[in-house]
Amino acid sequence: MNKTKLAILILILTSQTLFGQSNLCFDNATGTYWPIKAGIKIKYSSRGESYTSYFNGDSLKADDKYYLKEIEEYANGKTKTSYWREENGVVYFYDVEKKAESIELINNLTPGTTWEKYDKTWKYTIIDTVSSFSTPFCDFKNLLQVKAEPQNEIKDKMYSYYNLFYMRGVGMVGMNVNGEPFLYAKPNKEINERNFIAYGCEKLSSNDEQQKCTYAKIVDFFSKEFKAPKKKDFRTGRIVVNVIIGKEGTVDEIKILETIEGAEIQEQEIIRVLKMLPKMIPAQVDDGQPIRSSFKFPVKF
Repeated sequence: MNKTKLAILILILTSQTLFGQSNLCFDNATGTYWPIKAGIKIKYSSRGESYTSYFNGDSLKADDKYYLKEIEEYANGKTKTSYWREENGVVYFYDVEKKAESIELINNLTPGTTWEKYDKTWKYTIIDTVSSFSTPFCDFKNLLQVKAEPQNEIKDKMYSYYNLFYMRGVGMVGMNVNGEPFLYAKPNKEINERNFIAYGCEKLSSNDEQQKCTYAKIVDFFSKEFKAPKKKDFRTGRIVVNVIIGKEGTVDEIKILETIEGAEIQEQEIIRVLKMLPKMIPAQVDDGQPIRSSFKFPVKF
């Protein structure tokens, strides 16, 4: 590498499975896209924070209607409560504070169909019922996709738009925010996972040590191989890429997540170098089955 300084920070490694494993991905689930009934329980991960959503059977009566209580329990101990009901295929949410009901999902699932929240702060649009959504563990297909867009005074205070993905018999299995993954449903059984490891790090005694060693090897390789462009083509700022390590331990895919205007040459060089990463010991799940895995790689120029 030339004398141009690069600040490199490796973010969290996230396991991503060999898609299509049985008994992990709610394979036999059937029913409505948003089931409202006692016993439904789903574990979620959102930007590194885990929580469990479930209906415990308790209900709330308001205006002669009964709403089932949903509880979200977070790993940090906090809880959140909300109330829902379903009637003729329409899912309703009850705002306890404002004592108002709003439609969260209609029964007309024709693509292009729209509706608004009761106070017109949200607009919803049916996108289709054949969407796919890949999580760190599953590759879901034939999902209902709904786009949610904040309106009026809340529009400038929130993300531009949300894409919600629902699976029959399960409910929401994923959410993208501004087109990027934000939340996903975790497998319906406990699994053991191990992130990918760089060769030479596998004999270290703890997972933390193995991961630190792996990060260090990736950074060292990148620093030695990266060739900065000529001064006239050089741009300052930060470029972030997502790198997928396949089940064979080699780089399968690289995607630009964040970039600098006019930095196409730097983008291409980052991709070129990362594609050359040495083969890794792939991530594994349960009985040693290899799985896909990914990590975010930010480079500051």
